[in-house]
Amino acid sequence: MDPYASYDPDNPGGPANHGPNGSPAGPGYVPGHTPAYSDPGHGMNPAPGPGYVPTPETTHNIGYPPPVPPGQGPYPAPYQGGAPGMPPQYAVMPPSGSGIPAAGWIGIVLGAVLVVGLGVAGLVFSLDRSETPSSAVSDTGDTWSDASGSDPTETAAADPVADALVGDCFYNYGGETTPELETAACGAGAFETVDIVEGTTDLSSCDGMTTVDLAVSSTGATRVLCLSYNVIAGDDAYHAQVGDCVYGTSASGSPWNVIDCQDGAFKVIERLQGESSISACTESTYYIYGVGYSTGESYLDTTLCLQMMYASGDAGYAEIDDCMSMNSDYTYFEFVSDCGDGNIYVTGRTNEIVDGESWCNGWGWAYEEVPDFPELSYTICWGYL
Repeated sequence: MDPYASYDPDNPGGPANHGPNGSPAGPGYVPGHTPAYSDPGHGMNPAPGPGYVPTPETTHNIGYPPPVPPGQGPYPAPYQGGAPGMPPQYAVMPPSGSGIPAAGWIGIVLGAVLVVGLGVAGLVFSLDRSETPSSAVSDTGDTWSDASGSDPTETAAADPVADALVGDCFYNYGGETTPELETAACGAGAFETVDIVEGTTDLSSCDGMTTVDLAVSSTGATRVLCLSYNVIAGDDAYHAQVGDCVYGTSASGSPWNVIDCQDGAFKVIERLQGESSISACTESTYYIYGVGYSTGESYLDTTLCLQMMYASGDAGYAEIDDCMSMNSDYTYFEFVSDCGDGNIYVTGRTNEIVDGESWCNGWGWAYEEVPDFPELSYTICWGYL
């Protein structure tokens, strides 16, 4: 890079340090990589620096204190299936008493008791079938089969769809098209019931709900459960949509969160369903970071392609020889489609915080530090058009 490069409108593609444009610096967390910055929790980009008129004067800093949401890290650990839920509970009818008194009765008294005992047994099994349990146990403990011939000890498990309430959670031991739900504690790897549509089995009833990842119905219940996947505890950026802003840090296995759009936040510019690799993000001027969620199920994998909302505007994405419009405070820069619409051009760039006054050697300069993502920090030199 040559900080002394002069602007030549007939050769705009002169020496360039490509930085984040087309080849983003630090495009997301790489498993096993230790971030260069080891002190999270100090805020988002707390000290962006303005540009200045090319004179020996020292610049001043501007600051802003956007809150850091709870949790740190964009790359959740792969879903391992979670702990199994509670197994179905079967209710078995207890044995009935014989009604026979203790030994010691003799003669006609014993005979009368036996007759009574037989009469009671006959009464039990001659009840109307609509009022008789599907299984019963004799005095000796033998199992009686009902008219259907099914084993009465295998009482059918409750239908999770029929019995579910909003807020109930499940593990899915099946797939997207053949779900097998089992009741589970809410948490990472579980699906939470966020809505129930009654009177239908049409799975499209959940369409349009941005937090819904799976819709389930059953033949035994005319209702549809709309289920939201919890990829990692405390994370809600997983369901962020294009235009939403999110924040986290590069610590592996920690959550990201949706926050208000503000300086220092990341804006979602592309959401890729079914992708877990940030390499799938479209190369563009503003793509600078990616968050990939790998779940073990491709239909749940999601990648967010992100733009950093630099306080200094487009300066964080500028390359050598780019023409820009700079405000009168020398603190905010925007790309222009034609150099005739700009007032400065970029003469040097590095993805580090350096002594701009000496490094730029008389040219104007601007910088912005990104403490949680030091690879996204930059210093640029500029000159007037």
